[in-house]
Amino acid sequence: MAFDYNGKVPEPDAEITKLENQIVAAQSSSLTALTSQMGKLNVKGKGGKGGKGGNAAPPSDMLTQFPPRPAYGSNGRPVTLWANYFKVNLKLDTFYKYTMNTKKVASASKPESKKGAKAGTGEKEVKGRELLFVVKAVLAKLLEEDKKFVGATEFKDALITLKPITLSANPMTVQVPRSEGSDEMVSYTVEFHGPNEIRVDDMKNYLTSMADGPAGADAISFPRFPEVVDAINIILGHKPRSDHIKTAAVGSSRFFPFGDDKIIKELNQNWRALAAARGYFQSSRLATGRVLLNANVTHGVFRLSGPMTQIFDGLEIRAASKGDNMAMRKLRAFAKFLPKTRVWYNFKTAEGKTVRRGKAIRGLANWSEVAKKGKTMAHPPKFDANWEYGGPKNVQFWIDGDKGGRYVTVYDYYKQKYNLNLKDYPLLDLGTEQKPFTYVPAEMIEIQPGQVIKASLTMDETTAMLDFACRSPYSNALSISTASRQVLELDDPSLENFGVSVDKHLLTVQGRVLNAPTVVYLNNQRKTTDVRPLGGAWNMRSVRVYKPGKKIERWTWVNLSLRPNAPTIGRDVVLAYGKFLVGMGIAINETPLAPPQEVIAYNADLDKIFAWLQNNGIQLFVIILSEKDTSGVYAKIKQLGDCTYGVHTSCVVGRSFGKGSPGYFANVGLKVNLKAGGVNHRLKDEFSILKDGKAMIVGYDVTHPTNLPLKKGASEPPSLVGFVSSIDGDLGQWPALSWEQTSRQEMLSSKLTEAFMLRLDTWSKHNGGRYPDNIIIYRDGVSEGQFSLVLNQELPSIREACRKKYSPQFQPKITLVVSVKRHQTRFYPSSTDEMSKSGNIVNGTIVDRGVTQTRYWDFFLTAHDALQGTARPAHYTVLLDEIFRPKFGTKASDELERLTHELCYLYGRATKAVSICPPAYYADIVCERARAHRPEWFEQKDVDSQTETTGGAPSTVGRQVHVNLRDSMYYI
Repeated sequence: MAFDYNGKVPEPDAEITKLENQIVAAQSSSLTALTSQMGKLNVKGKGGKGGKGGNAAPPSDMLTQFPPRPAYGSNGRPVTLWANYFKVNLKLDTFYKYTMNTKKVASASKPESKKGAKAGTGEKEVKGRELLFVVKAVLAKLLEEDKKFVGATEFKDALITLKPITLSANPMTVQVPRSEGSDEMVSYTVEFHGPNEIRVDDMKNYLTSMADGPAGADAISFPRFPEVVDAINIILGHKPRSDHIKTAAVGSSRFFPFGDDKIIKELNQNWRALAAARGYFQSSRLATGRVLLNANVTHGVFRLSGPMTQIFDGLEIRAASKGDNMAMRKLRAFAKFLPKTRVWYNFKTAEGKTVRRGKAIRGLANWSEVAKKGKTMAHPPKFDANWEYGGPKNVQFWIDGDKGGRYVTVYDYYKQKYNLNLKDYPLLDLGTEQKPFTYVPAEMIEIQPGQVIKASLTMDETTAMLDFACRSPYSNALSISTASRQVLELDDPSLENFGVSVDKHLLTVQGRVLNAPTVVYLNNQRKTTDVRPLGGAWNMRSVRVYKPGKKIERWTWVNLSLRPNAPTIGRDVVLAYGKFLVGMGIAINETPLAPPQEVIAYNADLDKIFAWLQNNGIQLFVIILSEKDTSGVYAKIKQLGDCTYGVHTSCVVGRSFGKGSPGYFANVGLKVNLKAGGVNHRLKDEFSILKDGKAMIVGYDVTHPTNLPLKKGASEPPSLVGFVSSIDGDLGQWPALSWEQTSRQEMLSSKLTEAFMLRLDTWSKHNGGRYPDNIIIYRDGVSEGQFSLVLNQELPSIREACRKKYSPQFQPKITLVVSVKRHQTRFYPSSTDEMSKSGNIVNGTIVDRGVTQTRYWDFFLTAHDALQGTARPAHYTVLLDEIFRPKFGTKASDELERLTHELCYLYGRATKAVSICPPAYYADIVCERARAHRPEWFEQKDVDSQTETTGGAPSTVGRQVHVNLRDSMYYI
């Protein structure tokens, strides 16, 4: 059934709803027992600084399970939604899995290069496209030996079969062409390990009961049955992966069509031969009573494909001499992304046979390369004078002949041999590092489709990419329900061989719409006044900030020109800005201090300017940028202000700031008040868990280096941690900490203990010297497979911090929630009556059933009103709960959902609800600011690379925020 707002919408599966209710009811007994167990930990006595009584430190081995769902939430208006899931039907109860170990057999005549060999073995690793062809040969041979063979693979090392296979030989030997179209064959050995029995029936039984059973009752295990889910994903992904020309498979879950159904947009802004492509994500997931397939629209960046002549024409690229600056700029940009591009080289043999051979491009024919590497050659290529990237008439190569050989231009050679009149396109080098300078004209080259590329997009390319990717929710839902099935081949008859089928209609689920809270400001008489959000947003008309921060006595400004003769903003606009901030209720002197000079250039000595600020006691420095910064000046400003000199900085764009718009002034003013320690707004109704002023909320996140241009051997940048916490019941101030840790390490080290202790002291300083009784933590960004690591590796560091700060008789209660935005679940309104202006579900929509597992406590929340595209809900999963269940019992779900939802209205620098709760949001911003503090790592451009090292790091690594700003929201 196609997706249709006007058609009849099926109700959520009544049998699944019944099963969900039965399972959650059965868990109530364990909930009662757990509550009783935790109640026994509550002791009376003097306690510690945290209060008169509390709970003693829990046993170290107490956490053996994730907390069960206390009940499904009930608050809010019911609403039926579409979800981007299909039901997966499984008829069979058992699969078998083999692991394949592939090795290349070295030839006596052509021994394999040891480049890329596994350490200590001298054996070259078989991977990528080479491995794909080997596995295809293996499948063909298995089918040849057994005509009834049924198998599926991800074309790497896993093979799923219906029954154990009988091998005539193990290892098996197969032969594959050395390159696409080549007649020369290369031998490989493939050794099979297994089979491992995949018990699908055990998973089915689990889904209808959600009981872990004796084997898993005493262990934290999530996700459940990963080997079965992995097998289903391999089966479903096998067919679209099998034709690598028609469909490009990226990673384990993304598929892009490159046949007649391809949908691409060329990103020609910078001549880099890139294209945005639309494809589909798929991944199977377990839910109560059933297996679901999560399908979504996805986008990726690929190399342009097709005849090289068409690509050159589209980019308006021709061979050019060094004096043609624009042409050279195009060529350099194009040349940078060309190496390793897979192409088809189309040529004729001496017998007149047309051959299409797969090759990898080394680059454009380049005079500089010849100058470097051609010195040892007897007859290196020759370029015409002043030609960096030569065309057919500008480059000569040596050919042997009866009279000893001679140089001939590429143009003349192809004219004489093939009767081709070559145009002045740049020549392509199809050589290797060992044998470079095999020059081929563009007329004989075709770039193969589906080559994904990891690239940091420029601002123009990003804008074009977003324009292409941003579609209405209806368009995405319609594509998922129709086109995705063709690309992912979900209706292919071969799935029936495994007893697998996928329902044809999207899933419907039951959601609820929560009421928006009322926010509070001060009016012009400095009395509290209520403001009611509408559509997740409100305005500050006729109101002031709820609480001003420390008064900014001394502030100043400067125009920073990022290009010569850029327009500047006059003093009158700055004075109007100061007056506006005072009118907002912000504690600031209306008139700024005059700067030494009102206009400075992008290459000015910023250190000298910041030293002047520090010497003159400036508390706030407003930098008016002539345009959006793309040169790294912003990072330099934040590095100097936040870390070196301890001065708050506020960067504004001159074009917007100069208009004097109240909306723009107010938006910047909110950030200024937060930097000064103020509270912009609060909620009218306090959360029940926060009413007594004894709760602290924490958020932390880790960001990892991605898409950075590193030379071979260069050390990789560190991962960065952002940590924030509340200081009082207003929940308006969230001071931050950040630090480095091992690159790509997600779990926090023991440094978390130190950070937690510091923030407990900060909370204590603002709350009469006592420590919080309750600590609610939002841990951002970890995957399901890392949930147990959070409890086993990070929670002990938090417990250790509490043991050091509290008395032995009193320890705080902790609830730990993981928040995730990077997932593929989407919901769509089933009726125009329940639709936002952008066609999305309305803000405040929450879903905790239908696509979840009853055994675990999680929910999807769309707190914000998405203005364009499809709204992405935040996904929250409770890993530990010592607060809500003991206090609220079966209403714990409603209380936690309400807290999380209403927190989204407390994001201090906006007058709207945000998509993820502020503790997680702020932690993410802290990580981004930490990147700005380390421009030597994270501000690299595509044309630059890190200094080549053997493991050393730039000398400025490890910057810390200045002591003056450490307890502030400097990052906002």
